[in-house]
Amino acid sequence: MVLNWSRDEARLYQLAAVGLHGVDYPDGEEGIRAAFRDLRAVQLDPLPILGRNHDLVLQSRVDGTHPGMFLDLLHRERLGFEYWDKMLCAIPIEEFPHFRALMDAGGERWEQHREERLDRDHPGAKDAVLEAVRGNGPLSTAELKKLSVAQGAHRGWKTTQAAGAALEVLWNRGRLSVSRRVNYRRYFDLTERVVPRRFLSQAAPSWDGFLRHLLRKRVDMVGLLPAGGAAETWMTLRQARADGLPERMVEEGELARVRVDGVRTPFYARPDAAKLLRAAEKAAFDDRAKMIAPLDPLLWCRDALAKVWGFTYAWEVYKKPAQRTYGYYVLPVLHRDRFVGRFDGRYDARTKTLHVLGYWKEPAGLPLRHQVVRDAFGWFLAYLGGKRIAWPPRP
Repeated sequence: MVLNWSRDEARLYQLAAVGLHGVDYPDGEEGIRAAFRDLRAVQLDPLPILGRNHDLVLQSRVDGTHPGMFLDLLHRERLGFEYWDKMLCAIPIEEFPHFRALMDAGGERWEQHREERLDRDHPGAKDAVLEAVRGNGPLSTAELKKLSVAQGAHRGWKTTQAAGAALEVLWNRGRLSVSRRVNYRRYFDLTERVVPRRFLSQAAPSWDGFLRHLLRKRVDMVGLLPAGGAAETWMTLRQARADGLPERMVEEGELARVRVDGVRTPFYARPDAAKLLRAAEKAAFDDRAKMIAPLDPLLWCRDALAKVWGFTYAWEVYKKPAQRTYGYYVLPVLHRDRFVGRFDGRYDARTKTLHVLGYWKEPAGLPLRHQVVRDAFGWFLAYLGGKRIAWPPRP
């Protein structure tokens, strides 16, 4: 199936597909459960500047959420598990049997390289950590240090001890799972003690079956998946794309192909994309402006974002200050079906103050003084649990 859409239609469809239009979620925990199920995954990130990325994803869709609520609910009710999807994500627990195929295949390749180095430099570290978790779990690196388990020096990303690397590689292979987080610190336990038995007992699909599942899922998550480019968004699926799997799934009716006026690159969409677009066209817009997370699925395909939305966005947290165009932790501001601005902010939990360090209006966007934007900051302050906003000085 090939669909031909205008840019307006493409934007409206994508908003509906990622849960930002045409759906009214309940407040609080009930809304988090429903939105998480629809999103299919939420990307995790540790930076707590305005709440963490996963908190921000939920607050733009569900009222009555606060930083920390999502992961607490995720692990307390076993709504999902943490693993690789596009990157590190929280994934609905129902999908665990599918991802078992990736775990059985060795997980992420760069984690496999880490495992090879760990085995070479610290033989026995994995077994020691696994036995410690089996006997004392759930454990974090802090408890392993107290137990003096695998404390050999090991230089690597995010860790300096062999114990931390061993937890990572055992988790990558599915031997361990994240049981809970405390102040974002992960506590690992045996997977059979974390994942409910009804999901653990289901057989993993074939590798081809997993790739098909993952491709359908990735399309669901972003709404419109560019057929070319967008390397990060095709994580784990790059070889499948090169082997022609997406086109075979279009021919088999499992995906639709979409062409957008004025955009050379075609997109993949859900097979019922035309039906979803018709429903989105009938739905009334929420007239509130929304602060969008830096790693929201709407922003995953940055090149497509620029071409379809006319909005250029780069997350500049890893750039040196002199190289930043806007600021350290900048969030886009969405109103209806267009981006109207962006702001750089920080939250001071001690004084309960949201510091708006800068606000930039998009062409034909809304200025900071506009009531829609001011109201959006008020709702955002409530999400943070704050009491006041420190506005930037007038130019």
